[in-house]
Amino acid sequence: MMTKTDSKAIPVQSNEMPIARSAARARYRRWPWALAAFAVMFVAAVVLLARYFPFSEKNVTQSLRTTFPSTLKIDRFEAVYFPHPGCKVEGITFGSKASASEASPLVTIQKLTIQGSYADFLFRPHYISRIFLDGLRVQIPSLSNVGGFGGGSSTSQITIGEMIANGALVEIARAGDHPPLRFDLHEFSLGSVNAKDSMSYRVIMQNPEPPGEIRASGHIGPFNAGNPGQTAVSGTYSMDRADLGAFHGIAGILASQGTFSGPLAHIDIQGTTDVPDFEATHSGHSERLRTHFQAVVDGTNGNVALNSVDATYLSTQISAKGSVANKKDSAGKFTSLDFAIRNGRIQDVLRIFVKENLPPMSGVTDIQAHVTFPPGKGRFLKKIALVGEFGISDGQFEKPTTQESVDKLSEVARGQKKGQQIAGENNPADKVVLRLGGHVEVRDGVATFTNLSFTIPGADAQLHGTYNLLDGKIDFHGTVKMDAKVYQSTSGVKSVFAIALDPFFDKKHGSIVPVLIDGTYHSPHFGIDLNPIKK
Repeated sequence: MMTKTDSKAIPVQSNEMPIARSAARARYRRWPWALAAFAVMFVAAVVLLARYFPFSEKNVTQSLRTTFPSTLKIDRFEAVYFPHPGCKVEGITFGSKASASEASPLVTIQKLTIQGSYADFLFRPHYISRIFLDGLRVQIPSLSNVGGFGGGSSTSQITIGEMIANGALVEIARAGDHPPLRFDLHEFSLGSVNAKDSMSYRVIMQNPEPPGEIRASGHIGPFNAGNPGQTAVSGTYSMDRADLGAFHGIAGILASQGTFSGPLAHIDIQGTTDVPDFEATHSGHSERLRTHFQAVVDGTNGNVALNSVDATYLSTQISAKGSVANKKDSAGKFTSLDFAIRNGRIQDVLRIFVKENLPPMSGVTDIQAHVTFPPGKGRFLKKIALVGEFGISDGQFEKPTTQESVDKLSEVARGQKKGQQIAGENNPADKVVLRLGGHVEVRDGVATFTNLSFTIPGADAQLHGTYNLLDGKIDFHGTVKMDAKVYQSTSGVKSVFAIALDPFFDKKHGSIVPVLIDGTYHSPHFGIDLNPIKK
């Protein structure tokens, strides 16, 4: 049964339906206006973006010209709006303003890609997220005299979050017909790049001399375009698989690591090196060589000043300083070293110079010398030059026949007969030890000795002469002061002549006899010099 209240409810529902339809029609009529407004805003944004787009061809070209004042050529330009604002530029070439007709451009880039962010337009208008440089090649006539980019420095306010140039190539020209230094950058990236502050970097590259892989990271800049040598650089490095054979005369695979800082033309470096198989190629002996060094590198030409080098070769410590640098009229690096050895082993030193597995002598040595080594090909012993002073104590010859000759000479000098033992002296079966010292100069493979003193029990010798490092020939002359009289050192018929000659040699104590040592290292001959004045 329907009440009055129920019957009144039906008309109310029927009145609401027209109102809802009217509201829907009103909303429908507003959509075109909203779409029109959005279209107007979109067109305005496109117009503004096209007019003020920071990566337009005009803006990018102007920025490149400002950063690198030089002749600029671009093959193709494409602006990119979505999904990241930016551009793609192909075939970029920078030439020298000093000589626009140069055949070789200073910098070429196959493809430059710039990626930005619309959010940065509002909050960081001078910030670029990322730049990719594909096929970058830099040819530098001379870092110490760069004229192609002019002077001054960039005033750009742009900061680049990251710049990546994997597979880049940097070539530095050298004087004469010498090929340029070629640095292959397998991986290279810069962070926080701008004109006013330093930027971080990371690089993995192939070093040209000696060839090997270098990994480095640190900070560089700001770049000084007017004087690139004053651009600051710092960081850490490691070098692996560096082939020392590139220097001719030596060989081995070097590993090194260290830290560096300073302007590009004066980089202070300290680090360590390790060559497990170092050798002078003429000798064929491979031994471990370790060093700890402090050096200064001129990054504009590759010259190295070695302030201090502490090296360990076998069981001998070597201290050195010097330089590896270009020299006038010389194509390549000229090595000059001053080195000193204190309480070292002479057998370790000789191992560098001789081919025999067993060095000719053992003993304790002190050496102070100046060594030079020119660039270019050629035998190590023919190229190396050395001037120095040396001393050897507790010395013994490793070759049995040579040591036996020294033992016999000692017996003769003391007037000791074979097998006889003098009271208070060592057993004659014991090897004689010697002291040796003097001045030596090595040139063209020949060692020339002067003021050479040779001391064994019973005899003191003063000698001069030469030792050929290439063929082992010996030629020494001098005098030996013996404790014994001449006739005491001979027997039989020889003693009769010796007694007659003894007054000519006789001194207050013992005898002074002119002697010679000749033959070869393998077969030396000791004898009396019959013509000492001429010699």
